[in-house]
Amino acid sequence: MSNRITRIQAEGLRSLRDLVPKPRLTVLLDPEGEATRDLVTLFTLLRDLAHGRLQQSQVLDAVDGPVTLVLGVDDYDYTVALHRFPDGRWRVVQEELSLRAGLSIPFVEPDAPRDEAFLSTFPPGPTVSLGDGEAAWLGEIADSASRAMNGFLRGFRVQPAESFDANVPFLFLEERDVDLPANAVWDRGQSARAASSRIPVLLCTPSLALADAFDLEDVLRA
Repeated sequence: MSNRITRIQAEGLRSLRDLVPKPRLTVLLDPEGEATRDLVTLFTLLRDLAHGRLQQSQVLDAVDGPVTLVLGVDDYDYTVALHRFPDGRWRVVQEELSLRAGLSIPFVEPDAPRDEAFLSTFPPGPTVSLGDGEAAWLGEIADSASRAMNGFLRGFRVQPAESFDANVPFLFLEERDVDLPANAVWDRGQSARAASSRIPVLLCTPSLALADAFDLEDVLRA
């Protein structure tokens, strides 16, 4: 995967609907901060699923209804649906990976919910050869895509826009200040643009001045 985020969709989180990020740089103007919080929840939850830590995750403590998340990376879509059961535990009731060839690989059987995401069983690393033939070839594609998605999600963390480490699969930057001095607006803009030439960048900010420092086509309003 080239780590290009192509789709973000969430049901069950308050302020996220269907977000189509820009190819390399997305600036989310979020005056109230709700969309930023929900994006952090989305990626944190997906990271926990990739590690096999759904039962230890705390990001759903304030959520009651079912949650469905879709993340597209380089046109591979990972879909996962979570329900809270009467015993209070969240379980995975749907999980699949859709590949570019139009092939969808279900990880969870109907009526057989899992306590942890099956994606966690594909840790980052090389794909082992599965032999010859079309079935083996498709299996290797699925294994490689699953491992890449797992590695992408495990690398998530929120970083401040003023100082960040770009040695990650993608940059989630947060600027919390509304009133930024002109030099800070310039520095944030230049740093984010430079980083986006190498990795995808998602910058969330309540600052209109900072959003205005970017090209109009790169800015989404929450």
